[in-house]
Amino acid sequence: MNKSEIQKFLRPILWDYNIDPYELFELVIGTKERAGSFTHETALIRMMERLSWYDLVNLFGIEKLTHLITPQIISRLRFRELQEKYELVRKVLQGETVSFSGWSPEYREKIRHTLLSDRWYRTQPGIF
Repeated sequence: MNKSEIQKFLRPILWDYNIDPYELFELVIGTKERAGSFTHETALIRMMERLSWYDLVNLFGIEKLTHLITPQIISRLRFRELQEKYELVRKVLQGETVSFSGWSPEYREKIRHTLLSDRWYRTQPGIF
């Protein structure tokens, strides 16, 4: 993307700041130290919370996102659901093991006492 496309793309997430959107982009990629009141982390967090995953890929590319998305950044996101999604993305990008959908340790613990429960059998009289 060229500079004008990046500015047009990022302008909606900076509607409440008087900052050039391209400066925010430069801050995230590491060519600038600060952009207004934004630091590298706060700029990246703002982008992650307000842009779709596909928009982030278009802006930075997969290789750069692999290095940008860290557990420290993910933990600072406001919404728990967004944290979980980006944690999954981070694990996939960095080649870590990802549990099967629906069979995470939290889910297994949740259904542990309901799966193959013997409650029905306890109420029935014994055969012998």
